[in-house]
Amino acid sequence: MEISEFTKATGLYLKAEHITAETFKAVIVAEATIEPNEKFGGERLHIPVCLGDKEYVFDASKTNARVLSDALGTDTTKWIGKIIVLEKYKTKTSEGKMVDAINVKEVLNEAPASDKTTP
Repeated sequence: MEISEFTKATGLYLKAEHITAETFKAVIVAEATIEPNEKFGGERLHIPVCLGDKEYVFDASKTNARVLSDALGTDTTKWIGKIIVLEKYKTKTSEGKMVDAINVKEVLNEAPASDKTTP
């Protein structure tokens, strides 16, 4: 599937507070989808990931989606099993408030080792 198709995502959303020194590598566990997003306007890429021993939906910005597609291509079925290194950063909301957000720091192409990042 190309990421231009629209389907529903399920699961809990990955939040910046989930990213810690111990859990910063996420494994992509299923095909990504594009979803409409009223909060941020337009659309967002929803990527099912496993972080530690829990599954989440990573609500990726267009910037994070570009980083992933540059590294892995535009066919999200080929992303499954790949590891993404995540980091927290501060960003300003439209109201001027500083909040934590998630950034894709690095994309690892190898399959996950049998450690806590394995789904």
